[in-house]
Amino acid sequence: MSAPVKLLLVIPEPMLCQTMAEHLSQNGTMAVSQADSAAAALASDSGFELALVDEDQELCRALRTQGIAARVILLSAANGIAPTGIDAIWPKPLRLAGLAARLAEVMARRSDTETVRVGGWSLDPERRVLQSPTAPAIRLTDKEAAILSRLAQAEGAVVGRDALLAEVWGYAAGLSTHTLETHIYRLRRKLGQDGACLVTDGGGYRLAVTL
Repeated sequence: MSAPVKLLLVIPEPMLCQTMAEHLSQNGTMAVSQADSAAAALASDSGFELALVDEDQELCRALRTQGIAARVILLSAANGIAPTGIDAIWPKPLRLAGLAARLAEVMARRSDTETVRVGGWSLDPERRVLQSPTAPAIRLTDKEAAILSRLAQAEGAVVGRDALLAEVWGYAAGLSTHTLETHIYRLRRKLGQDGACLVTDGGGYRLAVTL
């Protein structure tokens, strides 16, 4: 049996939080920690993989600022497109049985996603997060994550600029290689010392190190 998923519930109402925690942990697939405030959530050292936050977008952003790479899902009566730093917004009210099923689906998708190694970093392509044992987690844009994933798939071979533009952006009219070069530059900066493994080679790019 696989280890239970570490879930942090950030629900201001203690009774509701306790009820949700008991329901979600009853089958042993989730180890649930509780926080009743933003301060308690930010101080949590439970090593959670998933955070479920009730109506607090600022807390979601603060978790990202603190370098936490866990999935962050916001429960909100005002449904909409998830802003940067929030993986998804789930509309309220949400029944407990439905909530448990959705959380299980989220974690199943995560476990099926192949991790990409880039120098000393590991990339979760679905969540677009770079992680390292020695540095805070880094969030990538969709295009940055797609570029790294494509170069990793090539296993050290050169991927041409035109091929990257076509595969990552599609055949967008008027798109120039300058767009790709800008993304490569930003990726190198985010990777820090490991940015050197993102090599310009002839008419394309390759990863010099894939561990």
